[in-house]
Order: sequence, then C-alpha cells, then structure tokens
Amino acid sequence: MMRRPQWAGPRISMLEQAIRRFQDRWETNSQFRAMASGVIGLVMIVALCSCMGVVTTVANSALAGFSAARDSGTTGNTNTGTGLIKGVPTFPTATAPSWQQSGVPPYSIIPNSQTPVPQATQPPTATPGSGGPGGPGPGGVPTTCNGGGQNTWALTPCPQVHGQQGTLTISAPKHAGASLNILISFGCNSCTLLFTPQQGYKLDGSGSATVTYTVPAAAANSQVPISGMINITGGPTLGIDAAPVQ
Repeated sequence: MMRRPQWAGPRISMLEQAIRRFQDRWETNSQFRAMASGVIGLVMIVALCSCMGVVTTVANSALAGFSAARDSGTTGNTNTGTGLIKGVPTFPTATAPSWQQSGVPPYSIIPNSQTPVPQATQPPTATPGSGGPGGPGPGGVPTTCNGGGQNTWALTPCPQVHGQQGTLTISAPKHAGASLNILISFGCNSCTLLFTPQQGYKLDGSGSATVTYTVPAAAANSQVPISGMINITGGPTLGIDAAPVQ
C-alpha cells in the first residue's frame, strides 16, 4: 500500500475542496457568480414561502381550537328559571305645587294727561301793509319786490304771477362786467331757479343786468315769500325777499 508523503501536509476533506472550488469560480467567473446569485435568491424565496405556509397552518389550527373551546362553553341552557317580570315600567316625576290664586292683583287707573293736543300751525297770510321798500308788512310777510342800497334788485311785476313771465333787474355800478350767481325760490317744491356764470349771466358795462324767466305755476297763491340771493363775483351778495306769488 502506497503511503502519503509526510511533506504533503494535512489531508483536505471533500467539503473543503468543494468550498475552495466554489470560491475560486466565484472570484474568477462572473457568469458563475451571476448564476449562483440567482439560484441562492430563488432558494431563499422558496424557503420564506415554506416558512410562511407552516406558520399560517399552525396559526389556523390554534385559532380553530380556540373557537371550538369557546363555542363548547356557551352552548348550555341560558334559562335561569326566573320568570319574566310583568307590568308597566314607571318612572318617578316631580309634581309642581298647585298655584294658589288669590284674585286679581290691585291696580289703579292712570289719570288722563292734561296736556292739550297740539294744533297745526297756520301759515302767515299776505296782507297789504305800509312797509318800506323790501320790508315786511304788518303780518311779517313782504309786500314789495325790491331791495338793496348802493346795489339794488327788483322783481317785476309785483307781486309775481304764477305761469307768467317775470323779470329780475340788478344794478351794481361799481362792479361792471362781474359774473353773476343767482338763485330764486318761489316758495314751493321744485320751484327754485338757478342762473350761473356758465350760462352767461353777468353785469354789463354800466353794472346792470336783466334776467327774464317764467314764474312756476306750482307757486300759485303761495303764502311763502319769494327768497334767494344774488352773488356778484368780486363784490357783495344781495339777499332776495319779496312778496309771495299770486
């Protein structure tokens, strides 16, 4: 029998030889390495699925046994032998105390007020008087249609007649050529006339101006005096206070 030389070293087992060959091919052969990786991955997936199946089977068995034990413990007779309680259930409620009526409470009659009922105020009545130019008559209502001092104004006719033409005459000698802002109110709703510089109203070279208009028909037989103003640009403002429209 042939003996192994002592210098050859220890004997290598078949498993170690297989591992060395696998390592050598793994390090030197890329195709082998890719194939081996795929095989190892597939083996691991199969192993995981197998483990999952085993765990699922064991869990289902355990749960089935628990459900059977629970069902077997609750299938007995549930009748305790006590009969049903008959009757209508009642609940206690608080009872409000009865209200003791002692008749109508005392009262006293409120006396009537002694304040007289207010009466409608009568408007002033235009009466002829002896007031001066532009001044009021005895009843406080103007009876004339003119006024002013150094600068004068006048309405014609006097008194003004509703629905007919009226004329306003202005004289301001020291303000020749000045523009005019004129407002005339005839004492009724929507009975106000306005004349502005934009409309071309101004004094002429002698300081005079004449404005014609139609007296509003709604002012007929008014008890309110005609009022208004005449504003002279750069000069005074004249107030209009005249007899009511007839």
